[in-house]
Amino acid sequence: MSTAVKVSAFAAALAAVFVVAWAIGSAVGPLDEAPAPVPPAPTSVHEGHHEGHTGGTP
Repeated sequence: MSTAVKVSAFAAALAAVFVVAWAIGSAVGPLDEAPAPVPPAPTSVHEGHHEGHTGGTP
């Protein structure tokens, strides 16, 4: 196999990979859509935990 044939086969395989990647990207959808809103952070379970403490040593 000559060098020209090897380089041509590599270029054809590379082009095929790019075509397949482009087709998959087109099937997935556009990337310019706005991202989903971030949900608010949950409140802490220990909220109000220190209400009964006087601040002194036990």
